Order: sequence, then structure tokens, then C-alpha cells
Amino acid sequence: MKAKALSVRECIWESEECHLVDEIPEDLQTTSVCLPNIFRSKKVRPLTRLLTGPTYQVYYTARELLLKVLDKGAIQKLIRRAAGMRAVANRQSYNQGKEQSASLSEGEYTEALTWFSIVLQKGVTEGLNSSYDPDLTLTLDGWQGFLKRNSFQSSLVSLTRLEDGEKLEILSAFCGHIARCYQALYTPGQNLAVKKYRLFYQQGSCSLHLALLCDISSGFICNMLLYSPEHLQKQSRRTVVEQVVEHLLRPFCSQRLTVQLDSSAWMDGTLTDTFSGLGVDVHFVPTSCPAKEPGQQTPDDSPVQVSAHLQGWTGPALFPLSDQKGSGADVFLPGIWVTLHIVCINTFTLHTLQNQGSGKQVHLMEFTRTLASQLAMDSSTAVPALPRLNSISYRESSSANSSKQRTNITRAGVCGLDNSGNSCYLNAVLQCLCSTVPLVEYLLNQDTQAELAQSKCRLGGVFVQLLKKMWMGGYSSCAPVEARSVLGSILPQFNNYSQQDAQELLLFLLNVLHDDLKKVTRRQMRSSTLQQRRKQGDKRSIGAAAWETTAVSQLFEGQMSFMTLCMHCDHQAHSSQTFTVLSLPIPTDTSKCTIEDCLSLFFQQTILTGGEQMLCSVCGLRRETTVFTCLDNPPEILTLHLKRFGCKGKNQVKLRTNVLFNMKLNISPFLSSPEQNSSYSLYAVVNHTGNLNMGHYTALCQSTITGTWHHFDDSAVKEVQEDFVQSSSAYMLLYSRRLFQKPNIQGLSV
Repeated sequence: MKAKALSVRECIWESEECHLVDEIPEDLQTTSVCLPNIFRSKKVRPLTRLLTGPTYQVYYTARELLLKVLDKGAIQKLIRRAAGMRAVANRQSYNQGKEQSASLSEGEYTEALTWFSIVLQKGVTEGLNSSYDPDLTLTLDGWQGFLKRNSFQSSLVSLTRLEDGEKLEILSAFCGHIARCYQALYTPGQNLAVKKYRLFYQQGSCSLHLALLCDISSGFICNMLLYSPEHLQKQSRRTVVEQVVEHLLRPFCSQRLTVQLDSSAWMDGTLTDTFSGLGVDVHFVPTSCPAKEPGQQTPDDSPVQVSAHLQGWTGPALFPLSDQKGSGADVFLPGIWVTLHIVCINTFTLHTLQNQGSGKQVHLMEFTRTLASQLAMDSSTAVPALPRLNSISYRESSSANSSKQRTNITRAGVCGLDNSGNSCYLNAVLQCLCSTVPLVEYLLNQDTQAELAQSKCRLGGVFVQLLKKMWMGGYSSCAPVEARSVLGSILPQFNNYSQQDAQELLLFLLNVLHDDLKKVTRRQMRSSTLQQRRKQGDKRSIGAAAWETTAVSQLFEGQMSFMTLCMHCDHQAHSSQTFTVLSLPIPTDTSKCTIEDCLSLFFQQTILTGGEQMLCSVCGLRRETTVFTCLDNPPEILTLHLKRFGCKGKNQVKLRTNVLFNMKLNISPFLSSPEQNSSYSLYAVVNHTGNLNMGHYTALCQSTITGTWHHFDDSAVKEVQEDFVQSSSAYMLLYSRRLFQKPNIQGLSV
């Protein structure tokens, strides 16, 4: 291997990145981007070593923090493709190669860390005006023998032979893993900036582009995207800048951010319109970084004073000896170099934040060199300790903001949930379940908790722990990271950082929780009912229905009946169906309707004609059929889902009809038996703002203890008036047949 100096320089958005492409490939079926997996992972790792208290601090040394990001999972993202290539070269089956790449040994991990430490041993110089030697070469004497035997390097060299598109796909997985780790460790402030960079080495510029989302106040890099404009243009008609900015903001769009962007991306205000509906306020600042030559200074009157490392940095990268012009590694190895140095820069930034006011100042180059020397070592005693640096809670824990911290809402059952990366849909659903008092009472019962633990109920166990924090922990907000991790491992469709549907999640979540509680039901019935029957000599078996009944089914399940009438012979047939959520159609061609209108549309008489005709058992032929639907057994908790997402022609659209609803709902017109209790009270609402591509979920829930309503926007919680609940953004409505009382929970203090 040989070393070359690589530098990152801030640049403007090119005109090609801000205008639509003229032609679209014929085989393009959907709008996508060339780095679709940057926010996806197989598992969201829960934070460990949490301490009690309002700041939720986790203590790491600098080395531990860096290795928490560059863990085995990150290394595996890089080299698993290489393992498959070696398997093919050895004429093994693809599955054998996949099995071999499934795990990473300690020796392989150590080799990867040593390779990283070699790259970092000269440090990183920040700023474009540094005195860093442009002809930098690493002293690799003594390392060449090790590098030749290094299996990690062999994997990287094999991957440099791939096409650029494949290299970008591997880099996106690597970057995505690291970005998710940082999103769990650091919550940015409200003022961010999107900055764009180009890479340069001795022979000229690299075709790789870099975009960063930075916290202006600290210089922390919150998200990153390595991309090729040409690839993005081939994959979508959307402009490159729109795709890039969306990728960067997607995990943070719920936090009501102010984002600064270079004025070269103005596009007549297109980006402002795109993101304004999602609570992101885009501000364009005058171009402060025209295409600079090496050594050219940034104007002193730059409108945004940012940390020096956000203006650019320089450091050494390794390339294969056979690569004379750098073309073989034009994207891949520079991409690894960029990502590795961002990890070092963020570790340095967190170290600086921790030591503010101590008088200790360490330069980035010195810090990186020291960290690199200890990267592959077993001990880390010489590196300072760092707290978990969630910038919002960190600032609130300081004396200057202690009064703000004391004003946070800390009522039982009123607790915000941190956004761990596009998790607003999960947070909104969890808030609704947290406000479902009968479910909370059952789950927080001491006997139920013991049964859940003995039955090894994964989701039930972590959900109970989350409810305890929300009801009894005295926190203003907490992080449902472990609940999300377990849910993603059970339901792979939610194991990513893309936008999801809250109604779909609620259905799956209730199903999994119901399955967990069935284990508890079986244990309870075996220990009580069967013992009692043995004493009485009763040998009758318990019905299957009893085994299937849980708190979830008792609360959320209802039953509908269907009567079909043959229009030819008047033959009637009856059937029934259990439901958890009623998905209601919204009347079209109107800007306003009522929830009763939607229910009437759902339960209206339907005539099946043409291809929808049903087979009549009397006629023996398919006949026109009338279908009558009604509620036989309405649930205790009536969950109504408004079907706002649909198709208009060939396009998917969101219906923005304002559906009016009251605090009370009478469903007697839709019941099969008028004697049943038909009055319901609203206690929770899930709202959706934005569009199909980018949206945001919030929740409105009524406190059982105070009777007041609260608006939950992830970790932000505020008390609102009842008239605030009615909104055109309503997506799900949760009604209860009985008014909730103060929950009977042992140890709960009001």
C-alpha cells in the first residue's frame, strides 16, 4: 500500500444538481436514489449503562466512544461483499459465502482497527488554510509486512475492482451504520446547516461528493451522505440537491429545525416549499465558498461562523501499490477515508464539548494521533472520559438552564419519547398505548410483570419497562431505543429508518403483544384453574377460546357481521369477522366531512356486480349480491383509521379532507343490537403532516389524572386546550367505551 494526501473542500451546488434531468431511463419503475440503504440496519443497538436522572448520561472513554461507532457491525458492512466474492472465487456456493461473512472474528476486527490506526497516525488537519504538507506520505516502513498479511486490507483491495455503483452501495451501508450510532448518542439543536464538499488528491479531484448535516452551535456532524450526482440523476427525476437534503434531514424532520443551505441551491424556492410542510425552515445564505483553489481563503464576512473542521480538512489515505493514478479506488477507498475521519472529528467535537470551561484545549491533529495510537490496544486508560452528549439535555443540565429544566412536564403518564431516527410513527403509537389506562394497569400489575419475565416475553418485557418510565419514572422524556430494537428484530419490516405507517405498526404491535400475553394467560390458567379442577376432580378440558383471550383482545378486538343476499333467489348467508382497527374511507370531492360520514360510508349497503359477483350456494352460479355490514360486538377501545393514502389515476396521493369529530361518538346506527352501549369518549389522536415521501406523526392524548390534553411531538410535550384536538391532520382516533379512572398501579404517586 502507498499513502496519498486527500483533502475535503467545501463547494457550491452545481447547476446540474439543481435542475431536473432531461431524460429518464426506460426501465425506471419508481422514484429512488442510488444509496437506498443509508439509514437501514439489521438491528438498532440499545444504549447500555444508562444512569438514572433527567440527563440520561452514559459514560465512555474517547476510545470506547469511537469503537462504539466503528464496531463489528460497521466493519461487517464493509467486507461482507468481499467474503461473497472470495466464496465465488473458491467455487463455493453463495450461501456458503454468506454464512462465512455472517460473523467477524476478534482477529479480523483487530486487523481492521489496526488498519484504521495506520491511516490516522498522522492525524487530521482542519481548515483549508492549514500548513499541512500536500505531498504528505506516511512512513509505512515496518508496516508493509503487516499490511500484506492483513485480511481486512485484502478485502478492501478486492472491493476496489467493483463498479462505482456497487462501491457506493457498500459505502452507503457503512455510512448508514455510523450515522445511526450517532443519532442514538447525540440530539442536535434547532439550528443546522447542510454543507457540500468535493474530494481532492494529488492527481486531481475525486468523483465522490460529500454532503453533511452539521449542528452549527457545536460543529457536530449529525448525518452524512456520500454520493455521485450522475448516479442520482439516473435514478430519479427529482433534483440531486432535493434527494441529498431529504436523505440528510429524514431522521430529524420532526424536530422543527432551522436549516441553512448555500444559496446556490435556491431553485426559485423549491426546497423551501418541499420541506416547509414538515416543520423544517430552510434558510438560504449567500455563497461563501466559490470554487476555491488550494490555499485560497474563505471570506471573513462569511454569514455562518462554523467550526474550522466544517470548512474542510486534510489527511493521508492508503491506496493499492498497483493503482498509479488512483482510478481503481476513485470512490471506494476515499469514501472509507472520509467516513473514518468524520468519526474522528465527531469524537473530537464531543471531547471538546465535555471539556468546555476546563481550560484544556487539544488540537484535532494531536487528538487524532493520540486516539489512533490506542485504537487497536486492549486498554484505554489514557483517554479522557466522555458523557453521553445529547446536546439538548446536556445544555439543560447546566446551571445556566436549570430553570428551564425545572419547567418540564413530569406528570405521571405524560412523558415525551426521543426520536431515534425517523421514529415519530412509533412514538405516536406508543403514546396512545401509554394513555390506554386499562392496558397500562394490567401490564404494570406486579403479577403480570412476574409472569412476563418467567414466560420470556421479549416485547412485553421491554414495553413494561418503558411504561414504568413513562408513568413512574418522573422523566420529562425518555428513549424507547430497546423497544424499537426488539420490535425490529421481531418485525423486520420495521427494522429500518424509512417512513412507516402508524396504523400498520399499531396492528402488528398489538398482535405481537397479544401473542406474548397468551403465554401469560396459559401460565396463569395452568397455575389456578387446573389446580382448582384437580382438587374438585373435574377432568374437563379448558376451551381453546379461553387460552386465546388476553388483555389486548378484551380491549381492542370487536366483531363485525356480514349478511349476503343473492339478488336472484334471495338466499341469505351470514358470517362474522374479528377486527382491531376500522379503516374508514373518506368521502371524495369534498373538503370537509364528519367522522359519522366516514362510518356511514364504511357500513353502507354494497352491491357486488360484474367480476365481484359471489357464488350463490342455492343457485350454483355467480350472482349479483348485496352485502350488509354491522357491528355485532363493538370493542372496549374503538380505533378508527382514516384512509388518507390512496391513488389518483396512476399517482399516489394523500387526502387532506378535514374530517370533523367530537369528543363523544355514538355508533348506535351501526350496531346489530340497539341494547348495547353505543357511546364512546375520545382519549387519543394520531396526526400526520407532510406527504407520502416525507411526513411526520404526532399524538394528542388526554391525561386520566388531570383530564387535560397534551400534544406529543417526539420528546417535546405541551399542554393544549381541548379545541386544539380537532385538526385536519387527524389520521387515527382512539375512543373508549368507559371513561378512564386514575390507574390502580402500585407505587404510583400523583
